[in-house]
Amino acid sequence: MSAEHSALLKTRARVSSASLLCHRDIWEFITAHAGRHPHFRVPPQVADEEGERIRAALSGRSLIALLISMHSIKRTASDGDGDRELATTLYERIEESLTGLTPSGKPVTITLDDRTAPVPAPNTLAAESGTEAEGEPENTGTPPASTEQDAGPGEEAGPAAA
Repeated sequence: MSAEHSALLKTRARVSSASLLCHRDIWEFITAHAGRHPHFRVPPQVADEEGERIRAALSGRSLIALLISMHSIKRTASDGDGDRELATTLYERIEESLTGLTPSGKPVTITLDDRTAPVPAPNTLAAESGTEAEGEPENTGTPPASTEQDAGPGEEAGPAAA
């Protein structure tokens, strides 16, 4: 076992619980592998969330079992079978989510559900920037309408005579 992995386990032992949000298939992968570890405890409640996701509260002890199991799979799984990639992703996401913990911090949520960023509506930026800044009207790029002050010497303002 590497010193980094051991240090990660020590840090995670201080977590009383963490909420895990993931797809049902990922949860099945977790329970199939980490469920064999003596420290893993299936939570008493696994709540259904929208989009075929689940939310489960894992104890610090179960997090340690999960990290140990994923670390083992990372080192032993065959290339390209998907297990190594899933285990590596899970391990790294748990590690990221549990970085910077303090005793007085907020509860931990580990989310395994990346999504695409929302795309703004086409005219959203124009509508938002249409407000006046510091009392000056927005410059629309359209020249102002002709006024009497715009007439040059010897020209009359207004419609041209026919």
